Amino acid sequence: MKVKRRSSFLEAWIRLRKNKLAIVCLAVVCLLILIAVFADLITPYENAIANNSAAKFAKPSAEHWFGCDNLGRDMFARVIHGSRVSLLLGFGATAVATVAASLLGSAAAFIGGKFDTVVMRLADILSSIPPILLSLAIAAGFGRGLPQLVISIAIGSLPGYVRIVRSTVLGISGQEYIEAARSMGFGTGKIIVSEILPNALSTILVQATMMVSANILSGTMLSFLGLGVPVPRPEWGAIMSDGLDYIRYASHLVIFPTIFIAITALSINILGDGLRDAFDPRLKGKA
Repeated sequence: MKVKRRSSFLEAWIRLRKNKLAIVCLAVVCLLILIAVFADLITPYENAIANNSAAKFAKPSAEHWFGCDNLGRDMFARVIHGSRVSLLLGFGATAVATVAASLLGSAAAFIGGKFDTVVMRLADILSSIPPILLSLAIAAGFGRGLPQLVISIAIGSLPGYVRIVRSTVLGISGQEYIEAARSMGFGTGKIIVSEILPNALSTILVQATMMVSANILSGTMLSFLGLGVPVPRPEWGAIMSDGLDYIRYASHLVIFPTIFIAITALSINILGDGLRDAFDPRLKGKA
C-alpha cells in the first residue's frame, strides 16, 4: 500500500493550527486587510478629508466613534482609510524586497565568484547604515509619493534579507538534485527559478512575514516625519503627526492610530513567530 506523503507546507499548516495565538493573529491580520480593501464600504472617503469647523476636536461619540481632529475630519474614517496606505507600504515594500533579495541572494550563492563578492560588499556597505536612516535618505531624494516610499523602504530592508536568502541557498546548492539538474543541462537561471527558490520558499516566506511588520513601522515613521504620501490622503503615521500638537487636550487624535499600529505590528510579529516554528525542520514528524 502506497502512503501519500504530505507536502511540507501542509505539515507546516497543521502545526500552525495548533498554535492558537498565531491563528488568532492570522485572523486579525486578515480582518485588517479586509478593512483596508473595503474601507469605502465601511465609511465614505469624503469623511476622512472633508473639513467641518463645527466638529473640531469633537470627542468620541455615537456620531464620531473616534472623535474628530483639529479640522473637524472624522477620525474613524481617517484611521480606516489610513490602513490602506499603511498596509500597502508594508506589504508592497516587502514584496519588492522579497523579489529583489530572492534573485540577488540566490544568484550570489549559486554563481559565486566575483558576482558573489560584489553583491555581498554592496550589502555590507548598505548594512553599515541603519535601515530607517537609509530609507529616510532615499525617500528624501525621491520625493513624496506612495511608489517612492515603497521603493525607499524596500531598499532599506534589502541588505539583511539578501544575506538570509544567500545563506539558505548555500545550504541548498550542494544537494544532489541540484547536481542532477546541472547534469541534465539546465542553465543557471532555470536551476535558480525551478529548483533553488522553491526549496528556499519556506525560509523566504517566514522572513517576509516578519519584515512586513518592520516595513509598516518604517512607513509610519517616515510619514510621521513628513515624508509620507501627500496630504490630504490619510496614513497612520501622518495622522499621529497631525495630532501630536494637540495631545494634551485631544489625546484621541493620537491614541486610535497608535492602537491600530500596535495591533497590526504585534499580530504580524506573532504570526511570523508561529510560521517560523511551523516550518522548523526539527518539528517535522510531530504533526
